Amino acid sequence: MRLAIVQAGLGAGGTERVVSLLAADRCRRGDEVHLFAFVGEQDKSYFALHPKVTVHRLVEDGASRLSKLGFVRSLRRVVVLRAEFKQLQPTLIVSFLTKINILCLLAAKNLGIRVIISERNNPKAQKKHVAWRLVSGIILRQADRLVMQTDAIVKTLPDTLRKKAHVIGNPCEVIGNPCEATDAYKDHGNEMFRLVAVGRLVEQKGFDTLIKAFAKITTEFPAWALTIFGEGPDRVLLQRQIDALDLEDRVKLAGITERPGEWARDASLFVLPSRYEGFPNVLIEAMAAGLPVVATDCDFGPSEIIEPGVSGLLVPVDDVAELASAMACLMRNNALRHKMGRSARKTIDRFSMQQIAEKWDSALTKF
Repeated sequence: MRLAIVQAGLGAGGTERVVSLLAADRCRRGDEVHLFAFVGEQDKSYFALHPKVTVHRLVEDGASRLSKLGFVRSLRRVVVLRAEFKQLQPTLIVSFLTKINILCLLAAKNLGIRVIISERNNPKAQKKHVAWRLVSGIILRQADRLVMQTDAIVKTLPDTLRKKAHVIGNPCEVIGNPCEATDAYKDHGNEMFRLVAVGRLVEQKGFDTLIKAFAKITTEFPAWALTIFGEGPDRVLLQRQIDALDLEDRVKLAGITERPGEWARDASLFVLPSRYEGFPNVLIEAMAAGLPVVATDCDFGPSEIIEPGVSGLLVPVDDVAELASAMACLMRNNALRHKMGRSARKTIDRFSMQQIAEKWDSALTKF
C-alpha cells in the first residue's frame, strides 16, 4: 500500500510522536510511506523517523506566511495538497488534527482516494473560528473512516460519523529504564524530589492551576521542586505567576527536552492538570516509566487510563485545593508512590505498540 500521512509539523507534540510510530510500523509491514508536513526544508523531526519514510516538506512562500487571512493560507494549502495527491496517487490518505483533516478532505475530493481522518483532541472544547465550525460538520462526512482516541469522544459525534469511527488509543513505548518512584536527585548537594508536568504552555494544560496548588504545599515539602517541561505562548504569563508567588527557586519552566522522554529522568511524581484532553500521551508515558500520577478527571482520557487509588489519583478540573491535597498525599508517602508506580506500569500494557498497531492495521486495511 502507498500511504500518505499528513500532519501540520514535525515538532515535539503528541501527534508527531504517534505518527512517527505508526509510520515505522507501516514500513515494517511493507507499505510505501510518505509523510507530508507544512514545514521548511531546514526543519528536522523531533521524533526519529523510519529510514524508509519519505518526508515531503510543503514549504510555504513568504506571501502566504505574511498573509493575515487564514482563509487564504488554508486555500493555498488545499491546492498544494491536491497537487501532491494527484502526483503521488496514494492508496490511502491518513490525516491528523482537525484543520488538517478538513484540508485533506477538500484536497482529495473526487480523486478516488480513501481518506481516514484522526482527531487528537476534544472537539467540543477546542477554540475554533466560527467559519471552521460551520464547514467542519459538513466536510467531515466525506471521510471514509474516523479514528478517535476514546469511547467518550466517539459518543460526542453525530450518528452519521459515529458509524465510521474506530477507537484507537495512543501507543506507549517505554523509553529507557523504568523510574523508581522513591528516587531523588541532588540539587546543590541536597537530596531533592522532583514533581514533573509536561505539555504545551497553553491555557488547556492547566499549569496555572498546578502552580497555585504547589504553592499551597511548598512549606510542608521543602525537599520538593516542580519542573514543567514544554514551550508555548503562555510562558511569560506562567513565569510571572511563579515570580509573584516567590517560587523562582522551587518551580522551573524547563522548555523542551533534547531527547523524547528525557523529562521522566529523576522524576518522583507526575501531574497532569489539564482542563481538557483528547488522549494525554504524556500520562501513559509517565505510567510506562513507573511514575505515580495525579491527573484531572477532564474530558477526555484520564478516567479511561487511570484506575483511581490503584494506578493513580484523579481530581476535579481546576480544583486547586483537591489537586494540592492529592499531590501532598503521594509526596509524603514514599511507599505509596512506589506501589502506585508499579501498578501504573502494569495498567498501560493495553496501550503497547503491538496492540495499538494491530488496531491501526484493521482501520487502514479492512473496509
